[in-house]
Amino acid sequence: SHPFRFTYGPRDDRLHDFYLPALERSVLYRRSTGYFSSSALAIAAAGIARLIANGGSMQLLCGADLASEDVEAILRGESLRGSVEKAMLRRFDQHESEAGPDMVARLETLAWLVAHDRLEIRVVLPKGPDGQPIPRPDSQEYYHPKEGVFVDAEGNKLAFSGSSNESRSGWQSNYETFHVFASWPRQTGPHSMPPADHYITPIERRFQALWEPGDPGWIALPLPEAVRQRLLDYAPSKVPTTDPLERRRSRHELATFRFLRDAPFMPQAARIGIETSSVSPWPHQDRVIDAVVDRFPRSFLFCDEVGLGKTIEAGLALRQLIVTKRVQRSLILAPASVVRQWQEELWEKCALNIPRYERGALVDVHGVERQINGPPWGCADHLIASSQLAKRTDRRDEVLEPEWDMVLVDEAHHARRKEFGIRARRPNHLLQLLGGHGKRPGLKDRTRCLYLLTATPMQVHPIEVWDLLKLLGLEGRWGANEENFLKFFEEVRNPYKQRDWPFLLGMWKDFLKTGGQIDPAFEERARSQLGPVTWNTVKTLPHTIKGRATIEALGAEARAVLSDMIRHHTPIRTFVWRNGRDLLHRYRQRGILSERVPKRKPRNEWIEFTPEEQELYDRIEEYISHFYRKYEARRRGLGFVMTVYRRRLTSSFHAARESLGRRRAFLVGDADAVANIGLTEEDLEQDDLGMDAVEDLGTLDRQARETELAYLDDFISDLNALATDSKLEFLKAQLTAIFHTHDSAILFTQYTDTMDYLRESLRSVYGSGVACYSGRGGESWDGEGWVLRDKEEIKEAFRRGDSIRLLICTESASEGLNLQTCGVLINYDMPWNPMRVEQRIGRIDRIGQRHDEVHVHNYFFRDTVEAIVYARLSDRIDWFEHVVGTLQPILHNVGRAITKLAMMGRQERERDFDDTLSEIEQQADAHDQAGIDLDALVDESIGISTAPESPVRVEDIKRAFLGSDVTRQRFLPHATIPDAYWLHSGDTPRAVTFSPWVFDSHPTSVELLTYGNPTFDALLDEVIGPRDQSAGTVDSEEAGAAMLLRDSGRPPVAVCVAKEKGQIGEVATISAYERAAKEHEAGWSDTDRGRAREVLADARSRLDGAIAAVEEEMTRAKRRGLREEARRILFESAHILAVQEGFFTPADDDAVERLCERGVPYRGLRSIVGGQVPRVSSDDAYRAELDGKNPGALQQMLNRLRDQGVEVLRRYAGMG
Repeated sequence: SHPFRFTYGPRDDRLHDFYLPALERSVLYRRSTGYFSSSALAIAAAGIARLIANGGSMQLLCGADLASEDVEAILRGESLRGSVEKAMLRRFDQHESEAGPDMVARLETLAWLVAHDRLEIRVVLPKGPDGQPIPRPDSQEYYHPKEGVFVDAEGNKLAFSGSSNESRSGWQSNYETFHVFASWPRQTGPHSMPPADHYITPIERRFQALWEPGDPGWIALPLPEAVRQRLLDYAPSKVPTTDPLERRRSRHELATFRFLRDAPFMPQAARIGIETSSVSPWPHQDRVIDAVVDRFPRSFLFCDEVGLGKTIEAGLALRQLIVTKRVQRSLILAPASVVRQWQEELWEKCALNIPRYERGALVDVHGVERQINGPPWGCADHLIASSQLAKRTDRRDEVLEPEWDMVLVDEAHHARRKEFGIRARRPNHLLQLLGGHGKRPGLKDRTRCLYLLTATPMQVHPIEVWDLLKLLGLEGRWGANEENFLKFFEEVRNPYKQRDWPFLLGMWKDFLKTGGQIDPAFEERARSQLGPVTWNTVKTLPHTIKGRATIEALGAEARAVLSDMIRHHTPIRTFVWRNGRDLLHRYRQRGILSERVPKRKPRNEWIEFTPEEQELYDRIEEYISHFYRKYEARRRGLGFVMTVYRRRLTSSFHAARESLGRRRAFLVGDADAVANIGLTEEDLEQDDLGMDAVEDLGTLDRQARETELAYLDDFISDLNALATDSKLEFLKAQLTAIFHTHDSAILFTQYTDTMDYLRESLRSVYGSGVACYSGRGGESWDGEGWVLRDKEEIKEAFRRGDSIRLLICTESASEGLNLQTCGVLINYDMPWNPMRVEQRIGRIDRIGQRHDEVHVHNYFFRDTVEAIVYARLSDRIDWFEHVVGTLQPILHNVGRAITKLAMMGRQERERDFDDTLSEIEQQADAHDQAGIDLDALVDESIGISTAPESPVRVEDIKRAFLGSDVTRQRFLPHATIPDAYWLHSGDTPRAVTFSPWVFDSHPTSVELLTYGNPTFDALLDEVIGPRDQSAGTVDSEEAGAAMLLRDSGRPPVAVCVAKEKGQIGEVATISAYERAAKEHEAGWSDTDRGRAREVLADARSRLDGAIAAVEEEMTRAKRRGLREEARRILFESAHILAVQEGFFTPADDDAVERLCERGVPYRGLRSIVGGQVPRVSSDDAYRAELDGKNPGALQQMLNRLRDQGVEVLRRYAGMG
């Protein structure tokens, strides 16, 4: 909808910003204006052409200006209507000769409406105590309204009330001010306005009171006929299409503004955020900004020396990512003392007004506060907060609740461990917040990208650097443990011949495998120094099997190159940006230098049978198993129908009753039942039955039929007589408890029969608050019956929670029904295949879930086969606490085991139960088992930005807004600040500038009108309309020989193309686009449009591919890191086991294998490490650390390692 403001004044463009957009949406316009005159009519007719185009009509209320002689004539007996008619014609004729073409055009528009019976005019006069009209000038004290109401086709209303100067001389630029009221909520956030019906209703009542005769203080008359005819003299032959004062917005002007809005999403916009910011970064900052943006979402450590601008580097990188919408949510944590400083720095240097959280409010950079209730973390897309607040243990969970695209932490060296011992890692609160602790996640797990800022990453011990790099995604052998990291830097300090070269080459190889690359400049120097042959020998050392011999054979020069190669190619080069003053000197010497996933809470509910239920259940179960065995003995597969009945018995006695009834109908030959062997579509979908079952089951002999019918009649009679339903009563009680804490719940059952039974049983309690969804579609109770409703209607009503609280679904709802607003799921029956339960849970366990936790209640009848199997396997399988993933084959076997046991006779089942479940337990077990000197190490190459020219620069923004007739008049020069303007857009004029230099000088007085500033976005929306925010849509705009295309995916992508000599080529800048847009129509064919879309598709593919490449590189590194963690755990655990068992041989090649015999998680870890199983020897240094430890301490260490191993397996499995 159009962003109608709350008030308009004389400096606003009321015609274009208010009347035109209001009237083009209206079907009825009620207007009160001043005394009948040509100028008053011209003002009242503002924008009426848009009402005509929309098929609307108008009611106009105006006053009649009677002189004292007119009233005297009435007193002498002349008719009131006649006197009014003369006065109105006299006033109208007075100025008719002076009417210019614009006024005439407005009168023609009104006359057209009158001629087509779409305008009705009435005249009102104030009545004196004597019942006669009051003459002027006294009458002017009574009637001077300036009000109106617009009504659209949906019944929405927009009203205004104010005053204006309707004089003949000032009608075109009349002094007009009014307030606007809407019947719908306007805007969002701190400036949102609720519906204003309480203002609209009085305006409507005043109008209606004057419109209808009978008000004791007024005389109301229809428009006199002679006056009507005089107005009709202006009626045009053609329908008016535009207002005479309406600006002719050229297509190329609008195209310019569209380009402005979409430019950040173009392939050439790699630096648009930087080029349109309020600061120009230094060259050393440019190289950092370009690199980190290009590698997003990689995480980095910014640790420039103090004063060299790491805040500018991180801030401008953040700005670029926000402007291009690659970052849409960001959190900045800084020490409390510098929170305000960070906010001001981001505003002044990066033109980002990000609120800070302070004392229960969000405060913007200008001090405007917005009070909030509850935690702040989800109240703003971008937020600055105190790290002291965020790290508090009572705040940690709420901080970790939202997900972020970017988290930026200043003074990150405060995240550290309490001691520096390798074996005793005790992280402080900030390090726990960022990295997690134990099984608790950290902010690094809740954000796509993490930026850490500190000038002193290593304050006391090199291990501090490792801790920070680990937060950033340090993986492989480097990240598996601190020892490798520390040992590497110890080794490189050793003399050449004393170094552990196999270890160093392995670490170098790991660096390359986890995304590291050889510096091209280093390679060029080394090749030049050594020659291509020797250089290739050095370069391939990590991959040769004769590394040690080759190393020893290298000459002095090659050894020096190898040492430098090893030293400079480490993950520090990948993750750390550090600019020092030495680098700035080099720049100067060269003349370059002259800134929510929810947690599952499953719970098994064990429901007790009543004695009556237990007896009936046992009898039906025995009947089912008896005939199953009987039919299976005749032919394998014939007993399938009995497994269906057994499943239904698990669901509800009602479902069993219905299915047995259908079975009976089948046995007695009912035509409908025979057609589907007495089963429903739901039954047939449970397993692969096949049409052969239909044929075979129809061949039962007479005796078999009669025997089974006798059973069925008995059971059906008993089921009909069953007086209790323990499961239903349990459900009712639990729903009562649930609705004390939750707005809604969703219940799943396998069968429509059970669904229908439950909805009828619960309707008496919850009425229309119960709805259902099944293969029949959506259904809800309308007070008289169940009516079909569209799935989206059901979802929306359920999401709101104001009308539907309980949604009962069958399996057919497990696909496509995503209900992130619901936090409770009840499995009224448990499918024998647990994967079906997983699919159900997936309806609410989704990203974006409103609740921190989703509660899953699984219903079991106690001591049934299903209940015993699930309970027994709980020691091996964490039922539904996590997405099952690779457990699917085992869970499939669980379903088969339940089927096997459920269909056995009681004695056979008791005999085989343990063996059957032991087999599953063994499978589960097998699955678990299978399953520093930074300045010398960082990249200090001198980089010059190679990014293409930005599509838009700050001067382009200024030229577009000040050079356009559409927007120019909104900007009035600032009286005291040169090159600044008062922008009249919105409800309050704003001081703005297009100049970064002016803004730098007056950051608290003016705003920089640029990307990232909501004022900039709002102005574009006013000029060209709000953008369609639908994700995944593609739209295009043609202008002359140019076309602009946009893909609104995440992040958005846009391209601009031009057609020249039949060829479609990409346009890179706004000036080139404007030239193409101003050319004559290019005659775009469907083929041309298709080629233009190919350009867009290629841009989308390149962007997505670049992001995917970075993410895949990070994923590979994580896998290598987990493998190294697995190796460490196996290595240390094997040593502990050897000590416990008394093995002290120098080379214990079987240590890991003996460890794997202990089950979870060791064999799984063994599988992860593959062929890199650690070798264990009693001579290892780790073995010495175990000397003197008592058995209890050793076991405690082993248990801790085991827990770590389980976590490694979980994380590894979660990566797919």
